[in-house]
Amino acid sequence: MIIHTLGPGETDSYQAAVTYIRKRKLNAEIILHPSFEEIYRQLEQLRDDYLIIPAAFRNQQGDSWGDLHYRYIKQLNLVDSLVTELDPLVLLQREKTSSLVAYTHAATIELVRESVDEQVKIVTVPSKYVAYRQFINNGRYVLTSRKFIRLMSGVKVKQEYATQMLWGVYQIGGRKDENATTS
Repeated sequence: MIIHTLGPGETDSYQAAVTYIRKRKLNAEIILHPSFEEIYRQLEQLRDDYLIIPAAFRNQQGDSWGDLHYRYIKQLNLVDSLVTELDPLVLLQREKTSSLVAYTHAATIELVRESVDEQVKIVTVPSKYVAYRQFINNGRYVLTSRKFIRLMSGVKVKQEYATQMLWGVYQIGGRKDENATTS
């Protein structure tokens, strides 16, 4: 069994795949991708493999998990689910900067809007890991996983959130047509 999900190995997606394999006692290989968009572009080449994706997923174009679930209904068969505890999310704020940029994964954009009380430009990236890496260079805010951060001088934790996530497990390649007849 081959399972495709978001990388790198620091992501919640990778941890969900590891948890799924362990809980189901599967003999499986995990292949990590830089974005879920890349996986969706390659569905035809990944037939018979599996995809693990969070129900809260939103891509860079604003499409939600639900949008993609129905868009790819002929290519993906939802076969299982999993609930995991995510690493705590933290909203970091750099106190002395002229930057008005907040980095986040597209799925957490609403949480940033709710938590930041000033006008900022919200930049979405493929993962919370990438969001933190971008913030280090020039951000004012970032919403990321606590496990990534190393507090630096002038950066504080503004808010922390604990949450669970529902993950969809898909078999790639489409549904078996039960109404099809063979000659």
